[in-house]
Amino acid sequence: MNLVFQTIKLQRFLYTICFVFLFSLSLIAANANASTQNNEVIIDNGDLLYVVIPKEITSEFSPTEKNYFKEKVEVDRHGFIFLPSQGNIKISGHTTKQISDILTNNLPKYLSKSDRASVNLIEKRHYVQILGNVSAPGWYNIPESANIQTILSQAGGASENADLSKVSISRIEDGKHQKITADIQQYLLKGDPLILPPLHENDTVFVPLFDTIADTGKSVSDTSKVRIFGAVNNPGIYPAPEGMSFLDLLITAHGETVSADLTNIKIIRAGGGKDTFNMQALLDSDGSMESSAFPIIKGGDIVHVPRKVLVTNDGRNNSLAVQQTITITGPGSSNRGLRAFTSPMTPLEAISQAGGVSDFADTNDMFIIRRVDGKQQNLPYNYDKALEGKEPDVDFQLQAGDIIYIP
Repeated sequence: MNLVFQTIKLQRFLYTICFVFLFSLSLIAANANASTQNNEVIIDNGDLLYVVIPKEITSEFSPTEKNYFKEKVEVDRHGFIFLPSQGNIKISGHTTKQISDILTNNLPKYLSKSDRASVNLIEKRHYVQILGNVSAPGWYNIPESANIQTILSQAGGASENADLSKVSISRIEDGKHQKITADIQQYLLKGDPLILPPLHENDTVFVPLFDTIADTGKSVSDTSKVRIFGAVNNPGIYPAPEGMSFLDLLITAHGETVSADLTNIKIIRAGGGKDTFNMQALLDSDGSMESSAFPIIKGGDIVHVPRKVLVTNDGRNNSLAVQQTITITGPGSSNRGLRAFTSPMTPLEAISQAGGVSDFADTNDMFIIRRVDGKQQNLPYNYDKALEGKEPDVDFQLQAGDIIYIP
């Protein structure tokens, strides 16, 4: 009899254990499912994605095989991604699943019925601007975990007269302007990463000058400052000793860029006035090119060197101003983004100015994306032929607004 009771107790114990185990598994599965739904990643500006899109079957594939476009794609500063087959698509603020649905819905029906596009997040990134005394000021896309040293490195490092102990970060948070000071010099001495504050989306990092001027021995407090920005190679704030001309300032800012419009330079005076200077007319004339021919810059002045624009007509007698730029993109490019365009220019020249192509680029299958009468055209371009000086690629002429795609 005791054996029967012991058997019954053992069975009840085993049933209880099985019930608890199965119940725990169901809770884990439910929590995992909820976690997947709740943690669906929302994509922001700058994020790096891996995109897979089904393509039309070509002669290289058998009817049973599938052809896919696969690429790492960055979300630009305005929330768009560019895909050769679908153009520019606004995706920031959407989840990866929603973006996959958008790309699938943009496919031809015969492809979307049999296959789907997929989007996965590779890395969370954001755009930060760096200005002042660095080699290449501008906007950079950096990992969200990166600090000031990362963006300083991407900008080519600080100039010799930069004061790394007083680097500042300007930030708009909850509608209020904040300014944070970072002592990079102290970090370089101690190596403590806690010294460097984290960077946020749309922060502006400014690298100032030293408080002393090496060639005069005077402190900056004894010498007024002037700000120059726009189409110069090193915009920022510089000392303005007495008698400084615009030419002196331009040389200090490492000269103008290729896109500079030297006919319409603006000088906003500290007293509230505004002067316009046509440096191009001076360069084209037979007059003196001495400093005395250039306007004098005084402390507190702000100088803007504008970029060239191309004036076109929209067909309704309305003039449209379009910035003269081209875009270089694709996984095979060494330096993606907007590039200044000056006519005449070939793709070979543009790619060379952007640092060439990567080691894994498919240089035989490049193409130029161009808008003609409102429609997109993909013009094939053979980079290897151009390097060898062969027609027609060697003399291919770009137009403002072209996109060079390097697979």
